[in-house]
Amino acid sequence: MSDSTKPPSEEILNEKWDLCISNFLVKSGIGLSVGIVASALLFKRRTWPMALTTGFGIGVAYADCQRTFNPIDLPGIRVVKNSKAK
Repeated sequence: MSDSTKPPSEEILNEKWDLCISNFLVKSGIGLSVGIVASALLFKRRTWPMALTTGFGIGVAYADCQRTFNPIDLPGIRVVKNSKAK
């Protein structure tokens, strides 16, 4: 058998994907839980609070994942290349 190890770049990419998937599951689950509680206590058992808060959780997880894969792309920050490079 050959002992094949993954290149470091694949390891980093796998760790980023694992983080994104776990963030998605945790944050959407927390959003759903908050929506269930809000629906039961405040909104006469309607379904829209569950959908709304789950969507908020998914949106936050998506934003975190986007920052994980592209840390340079921050709101209000523009990266300009130096035109006077020698």
